[in-house]
Amino acid sequence: MPRRPARPSFALALNLTSLLAFLAASLPLFYLLRRALDAQISEIALILFRGKTLEILATTLGLTAAVTACASLIGVALAWMLFNIDFPFKSGLQALVILPVAIPSYVFAYSWILLIPGFKGFWAALFVLVLATTPYVTLTTLAALRRSDWSTYEVSQTLGLNGWQIFARVTWPQIKNSVAAGSLLSSLYVLSDFGAIALLGVDTLTRAIENIYRGSFDRSSASILALILVAISALLIRLEERSRQKLNIVKSSARIITKGVTTGKLRIKLIALLAINTYLALGLVIPISQLLSIFFANSTSINYSLLSKASLSTLLAACLGALIALALALPVGVLSAQGSKLGKVSDKAILIVHALPGIVMGLALVSFGSSIGWLYQSLLLLSFAYALLFMAKAVGSVRSSVARVPENLIEISATLGQKKSATFRRVVIPLATPGLLSGTLLVLLAAMKELPATLMLKPIGFETLATQMWSYTSIFRFNEAAPYALLLVLVAAIPTFLINRPDKGDGLGGDRI
Repeated sequence: MPRRPARPSFALALNLTSLLAFLAASLPLFYLLRRALDAQISEIALILFRGKTLEILATTLGLTAAVTACASLIGVALAWMLFNIDFPFKSGLQALVILPVAIPSYVFAYSWILLIPGFKGFWAALFVLVLATTPYVTLTTLAALRRSDWSTYEVSQTLGLNGWQIFARVTWPQIKNSVAAGSLLSSLYVLSDFGAIALLGVDTLTRAIENIYRGSFDRSSASILALILVAISALLIRLEERSRQKLNIVKSSARIITKGVTTGKLRIKLIALLAINTYLALGLVIPISQLLSIFFANSTSINYSLLSKASLSTLLAACLGALIALALALPVGVLSAQGSKLGKVSDKAILIVHALPGIVMGLALVSFGSSIGWLYQSLLLLSFAYALLFMAKAVGSVRSSVARVPENLIEISATLGQKKSATFRRVVIPLATPGLLSGTLLVLLAAMKELPATLMLKPIGFETLATQMWSYTSIFRFNEAAPYALLLVLVAAIPTFLINRPDKGDGLGGDRI
């Protein structure tokens, strides 16, 4: 009787699929290197050291540092207030504070341009990008506060420490990693942003790459500038890693106190409500009211058929991209949680790709897809671009969720004779499912808002809400752009609410979105 072929081991399957994800994430990096090497050494030196490049680099670094610092301070403050102060309707407030993450940066810029003619420049970009990225820090900080051990809080009070001392010595060490992760996401968002930067007329590396490609089709020069972005992103990722390595907190197996002590002092409540409502007014009420006012003023002239078609196209492409991202992220997240070198290397490559502008991903996949006739300008290629751009969000959620599965349950499964694959399927996956769903929703949310890659890779006649809005905004037909911007925000609000449902406890539950 012929022997049945041996099945590949579970570990081998994980490693092979993780390697596939690494190669997929490396595709745009290989493209950039190949294009950059097409240029002569003298040409590379000229591009790198000319005055305009140095000016653009300084603007990019300055804007990134300023946005990250402001978003981190505001995000931590909002999270602390929402967690520690006894507000009525606290869950509703938390949901509203996170909701601006559903608004693309270019919609923020668009709404403020409508309100303030001449709203542009560095400070305008700083304002808009702080509003757009603060929720990332708030989300990760809230998740960390919910997981913290508050038994040490009471001990510190008995030792006579005041509120600031307790925050510095007790709270901060427990949330530091999550704040660093949220700050990293804010930085990477700024480095890769194009829509708001273009509307507000700020010369950053992303806009320079776009202008070079559109103006001269000089892909070598554009690739050299993109590699500078890659280097900056790699440095930021390394700095975040070092901050995590320096932190060493001893954790007990079970927390003595799982909920912090909230304050109900009227003066503190009023100050906190003023701060929270100011943020909500700037980041939610004003942009949405601007879009609504234009929508209702021009409701009779709206092409609802085109609007519906763009909505369905947005959901279709984003959902497919989210599923591809989950399939690629699952093995990487699992191996990274287990401490595998391949998992860690793949994780870093995926995170660097997350900082690339959409146009770079578009150029790489246009080059790749054009050699495969049936793939070029297809929905599959567009969705694959979404998956590569935003896979880091899914990997972070997978890694965090898998790492938090209790080891004793895995050991019990092994003692019952279950193979690793069966344990993974019956124990790890069910327990990690909330995190996997959060990661998938995060990719879905980001894919809905993606603009440059969509403009380059969409099939002929295929329009999303983002591309339709941009096509009208770029020719200053703001009234016609408003319905697409409004509907994009409303559609994106659905995954945002599901990610941060008040009944979920940990929110995202991960150190990195």
